[in-house]
This record gives sequence, C-alpha cells and structure tokens, in this order.
Amino acid sequence: MQISQLKPGDSVIEHRDCGLVINYEVVDIKPVGKMFEVTFRSDEGVSSALYPASAFVHAAA
Repeated sequence: MQISQLKPGDSVIEHRDCGLVINYEVVDIKPVGKMFEVTFRSDEGVSSALYPASAFVHAAA
C-alpha cells in the first residue's frame, strides 16, 4: 500500500531478517511538505517516521 493511502487504524507488517514479524497499527498520518509523517503503535511502543508519499509498505489484509 502506498504511504499516502494509509489511514489511522490500518495495520502494517514488518518482516525482519531474523524471521521476526512485527505488526504496527497506524495511529496518525499527516502531510509534511512532500513527505508524510506516520505514527505507529506496536508492542515495542509508539514511534513516528517520515516517508515520501510514493513509498510503499506491506499492509495487513
């Protein structure tokens, strides 16, 4: 899914090299210039990151 299409409540999956799979919930998303700031929540806590609007992430079905 493209970053610009994410909405609060969407789930995103990260597959780490060690085989660990982490599920993130989108808490907030807002445009910042040509980027989007996405705030995620997981078992590891809450964190934000900036992404280009055209970037893709693996969204959970």
